Amino acid sequence: MDDIDLSEEVELGGIYNIPGEGFMVELRLPRTTCLFDKQGLQYRIIKKKQQGYDASVEETALAQINNFGPVFEQW
Repeated sequence: MDDIDLSEEVELGGIYNIPGEGFMVELRLPRTTCLFDKQGLQYRIIKKKQQGYDASVEETALAQINNFGPVFEQW
């Protein structure tokens, strides 16, 4: 994670509920695509905010995970 440039533009690729892993967020960066679990996404948000970068895409993804989590946990 530390080798990813936090200043790069990011796009939400998708949110997946992977058996045994839970929710994973796909973030598309200019040169790569990365998957983050909830904890990794939270860490990325904190690091971006500390460095003064916009974390709105990551925050939106986290909000979606938090909203969908209880629905999927019933099954």
